[in-house]
Amino acid sequence: MNQIKISEIDVNLWNKYNVNFTPHPDVNIIVGKNGSGKTTLLSAIERTIPKDSYIYIPSIDNLVTRDKRKKENALSQDLDSYIYDMKTGPSLMYYRMSLLDASADEQAVINERISMFCKVVNSLFKDTEKRIEIEGNKFIINSNGILLSTNDLSSGEKQILLLLLRVFLLNESESVVLIDEPENSLDISWQYKLIDILTELNKNAQFFITTHSPSIFGNGWGNKIIYMEDVTKKEV
Repeated sequence: MNQIKISEIDVNLWNKYNVNFTPHPDVNIIVGKNGSGKTTLLSAIERTIPKDSYIYIPSIDNLVTRDKRKKENALSQDLDSYIYDMKTGPSLMYYRMSLLDASADEQAVINERISMFCKVVNSLFKDTEKRIEIEGNKFIINSNGILLSTNDLSSGEKQILLLLLRVFLLNESESVVLIDEPENSLDISWQYKLIDILTELNKNAQFFITTHSPSIFGNGWGNKIIYMEDVTKKEV
């Protein structure tokens, strides 16, 4: 079996700097001042990983619009795709449809995972009195009895839902997950919980997360920080 998790980072940035460090097998939080190369480092790491072994989740500021003919912004379009795409997946509804060809034991696992995902999201949405539900082939957002579309969610709600969904759809497989500045638009209380939730959704993933926010690592993850200034050397 091929090794998926990365045991050594050794990449070049801008043909000027070398970045070298031994990453943690679970969580790596990359911090540094603006211009230190955090996002560039993620892109460099991405180029070293086999295509089917990772996912890259860009900052919401760098999401690319899927269909410029639609009025929804890039974040809304991305979220809708990962919820509803039934043609190719990965999407939540595509995953749920796998129940049709699954054994009884597999169906139990799929239903349990979907139930867990909804529970996690609803625990975050509780303060805004929203909850997600799945009934048949329908994805429902319920706000005190009023049904909403994904476009009715706030930017932060869309972003947290997209982040968690991308990791959930890895189906707990061993993977490398690259996330660039997830704190944008997220409530502070969500930032504190984010890494706990991500690692709960996939205990087999190796995360590389860039951030400017101390809240991301403020809940016991301070020993997973990688400082760009410590691992970057000018090319000789």
